[in-house]
Amino acid sequence: MHGRAARGVAGLFLAAGLAAAVSVMAAPVSAPAKFEPRLLSVVLADSAAPLSAWVTFADKGETGPGDLARRLAEAAAALDPHARSRRERADVRPLVDYLDLPVHAPYVEALRASGCAPYGASRWFNRVAVRAPAARLVALAGQPWVVRLSAVERGEPLRDEPVAPLAEPRRAEPAAVRAGAALDYGVAAAQLAQIGVPALHDSGYTGAGVRVCVLDDGFNHHDDHPALAGADILLTRDFVRGVTDPTDLSHPAWFSHGTRTLGCVAGYQPGRYVGAAPGATFLLGRTEDSSSEHAVEMVYWGMGAEWADSAGADIISSSLGYNYFDWPDTSLTVAVLDGHTSVISRAAEIAASKGILVVNSAGNSGNDPGWRYVLVPADVDGDSLIAAGAVDANGLIATFSSWGPTADGRIKPDLVARGVSVWCADAADVGWSSLFNDGTSFACPLVAGLAACLMQARPAWSPRTLIRALRLTASRATQPDDRYGFGLPDGEAALRWIPDTAWVPPEVGVGSVGLWLTGANPIRASAPWTQIRFVVGPGLDFAPRLRVYDAQGRRVVHALSYQLTGVDDRGGRQYAARWDGRGDDGRLLDAGLYFVSLAAGGRRTTLRVVSLR
Repeated sequence: MHGRAARGVAGLFLAAGLAAAVSVMAAPVSAPAKFEPRLLSVVLADSAAPLSAWVTFADKGETGPGDLARRLAEAAAALDPHARSRRERADVRPLVDYLDLPVHAPYVEALRASGCAPYGASRWFNRVAVRAPAARLVALAGQPWVVRLSAVERGEPLRDEPVAPLAEPRRAEPAAVRAGAALDYGVAAAQLAQIGVPALHDSGYTGAGVRVCVLDDGFNHHDDHPALAGADILLTRDFVRGVTDPTDLSHPAWFSHGTRTLGCVAGYQPGRYVGAAPGATFLLGRTEDSSSEHAVEMVYWGMGAEWADSAGADIISSSLGYNYFDWPDTSLTVAVLDGHTSVISRAAEIAASKGILVVNSAGNSGNDPGWRYVLVPADVDGDSLIAAGAVDANGLIATFSSWGPTADGRIKPDLVARGVSVWCADAADVGWSSLFNDGTSFACPLVAGLAACLMQARPAWSPRTLIRALRLTASRATQPDDRYGFGLPDGEAALRWIPDTAWVPPEVGVGSVGLWLTGANPIRASAPWTQIRFVVGPGLDFAPRLRVYDAQGRRVVHALSYQLTGVDDRGGRQYAARWDGRGDDGRLLDAGLYFVSLAAGGRRTTLRVVSLR
């Protein structure tokens, strides 16, 4: 719980008897309420085999309000300057919060001393992933500093369509595509022109000064490939092996996908191959283990997102997605695609709340009769994350590109870009700079690169404003649907777009809803409530439901009251509500991140609110 003071246990594990702080005993579960049901069923089987589990802590070691204030001040002072600038540009208030504090080190040491093996940590969720036998987890449940033990999610990654054979010689692009470009984009000309990238480059915007974090599998030859050797790589990290080098030339098949996606945004070999934002600065994070599918991969993604935040990334480009889970965990159902139920979607939401623009592949399940929909975390609300679908050279949707809507009725994907016969950097053959690939994995970095160029051109825009510019100037802005979303973005039109600053009750389409904050955010003692406005479009005759969830996905307000304030000339109804940071019981909730959710007639949308009260 955010902002809660430690209950006298913060110093318990600083004593010399740390190794005995957690007793190991094979006994009945003494605190079953602390176990998530999925994990509890496995623990009750009393298996001797190590289990993977999240251990959520009660606090972060703070001893009181004064100590918490001191820790927050230290976190603010330690912010990477680029991260500080990003948060200020995105109007993140407060600049740092409880989520920015690290997990309490003595708790982690206590886990190690008890025989548990930590292999991942999340400051955002205040928990550590461990491997331990059931008996050791039983012992942990009895500790006052442990509030929750839950199963670690397991999933299969987004799979690309089969890679087309290497094309030799280079396919000629239509001369008209390159006619107005200052750069010779080579084989990449058409895929960049399709979304208006050359217009931004011609205006001098190539992503310079923007930090893009690419989360993927390995990045073999990122440092010596002719199209990538000059890329500005700031940091690299391999979360799978726990090292800084995200390459392994002895396993080219497992360390190549990241290089291909990186080339789409970072490539620079004029006359042969150029990416969407070659002037940007890059962080490369390997979070996917292509050799197998294990629970830990979901842990790595969250660690990568938190690393990106700490290192000052402005954009995360992630060509990964999850839906089917390995035994014994239960696979996801379409019902969880509401943008904040799966742990990876919640992590993406938090990244967005820190001012990061997240771009993620929509998924390649469009042909799957059992699941044609977007994968997580592409289900996150479009004001926080751009889900990129795939089209071909003619702008027609790829059959494999995942569909919308989300479970709560929101349009997905958000935008589309080339995902069929995409020219990419080839990690397997550095002597030839590109090859064909199919998949939304490659539409994603093209959109991320376009966003980086626009971010350089419009440094005062927040990520939310930038997303609006891309969506409202895209090819299907007036008629978005659940195959194309808002369509193909247009870099030149987005560059010319002028944001409106005044709030005017908008007209939403038939069967649609809209939700906005017009009051204080965050909620403070000086501004003890925030104003919420929403619109229910014509055709939705169901009574709207306004609810509030915390960062863990728990519903804290079941029904927020509201009043009708007007009806537009098409029959759309306008409402107003306000929230003072209290739960259903009337008590002030802990300081932290919350989500206001509007549902009406099968449609749903969500926005973020920070409470400091």
